[in-house]
Amino acid sequence: MIRLRLPAVEDADRMFPLVYHTEVTDTIQWDGPDSLEEYRQGMVKRVHRVQSGESHSWVIEALNASGNWAPIGMSDIRPYEEQFRADIGLFVGQPYQGQGHGSATIRCLVEYGFAYLGLEKIEASVFVGNQASRRIFEKSGFLLEGTIRRATIKRGRYLDEWLMGITRQDYAVANLWIVHLCRRADWLAALDSGADYCAASLAGEGFIHASRPEQVAAVASAFYRGQTDLVLLWIDPNRLQAEIRWEPGIPPQPGSAPVNEQVFPHVYGPINLDAVLTVTGFAPHADGTFRERPQPIHR
Repeated sequence: MIRLRLPAVEDADRMFPLVYHTEVTDTIQWDGPDSLEEYRQGMVKRVHRVQSGESHSWVIEALNASGNWAPIGMSDIRPYEEQFRADIGLFVGQPYQGQGHGSATIRCLVEYGFAYLGLEKIEASVFVGNQASRRIFEKSGFLLEGTIRRATIKRGRYLDEWLMGITRQDYAVANLWIVHLCRRADWLAALDSGADYCAASLAGEGFIHASRPEQVAAVASAFYRGQTDLVLLWIDPNRLQAEIRWEPGIPPQPGSAPVNEQVFPHVYGPINLDAVLTVTGFAPHADGTFRERPQPIHR
């Protein structure tokens, strides 16, 4: 499980060991900093650009052995000048690679790009031969669009790049996310125990209620109006061990949002914790309603 949060100046000292003379820079365009002071200055500039709205950048965090969030990498989504397209860049430190953190980060960035930035297409460039990076983009719905020969210079050598891409239409049919709304205390209890998450509805109705990201605001307004202790579990359907069935929603109270006119993902079994890629808060407006589509990032 990861968390994407906005960068802070003090992140430079914590993340410097991940990028200084390490193999992580072999697979990205940037060769890393020459010194801690250079990296600190770069982080100050990055924070300023984010705070001024000039860029979209997040620190990638994961839970360490002590149960605390620790920075493991950095991620960006960079709109082009024409604004309807963007590219993604990220790195994950070597000690944290191979654990699904890169794939989870890409899914979060893609959701942000299409749902919040209103993009029509998102791209990524991968050095030819870097099969691991290519695979994590393909798992998130990206397609290989071609090979750009001699696309860049890296340490004095011309390198070819694979161009990966995903369109808004691709994303709409990919079903990369389902979300589950629950009380924060219930989620923390499952996390502390290490056991699979079980909502009360699993015993009472035989399944756990879930939604697509674009559905959950109406669900929350219908059933959780005014509640301020809620979190959203962002779930990868392909990692779930339990069966998912797409079925009509349960009718809400008269006069509520017509969520019963749609089909929803119902999870027929516990939610295994490794299927939850990230968790975010979900707060109502002053009138108790929920109106915005949530985002899998911390702003």
